[in-house]
Amino acid sequence: MDKQEIDQFLAGIKMAVMATINKDGSPHLSPNWYYYDGATLMFVTTKQRLKFFNLRRDDRMSVCVYEPPLASDYVVFQGRATVDDGDIWDDARKVIQRYVEADQVDGYVERWKTQPRVLVKITPDKVYTRS
Repeated sequence: MDKQEIDQFLAGIKMAVMATINKDGSPHLSPNWYYYDGATLMFVTTKQRLKFFNLRRDDRMSVCVYEPPLASDYVVFQGRATVDDGDIWDDARKVIQRYVEADQVDGYVERWKTQPRVLVKITPDKVYTRS
């Protein structure tokens, strides 16, 4: 896939599987909602999740976004993640809007604001596709 095809593929509503590295070096996989702005993948998680602890210790991450049910079309990002626990709500709203009905977005944002949420971003060093 070329850049335009990757952008188009990632614009669709799919799940991303995020891979972080556990203390013992083994991989930790986690499905996540995402938003892609054409350069960076963004996720929202909480400070209570293993992926958060893993990224605080080791910021390397891989992410696979695939087309179910066969998963023959996919994009894999590999790089280093940043974790932001500041004012993340504009970006969090972009993530939420992709997956829930418009009339539910504000409720999700308000609920998430009561939780210790962080924004995870990965700008890839490498991008792999099936093609």
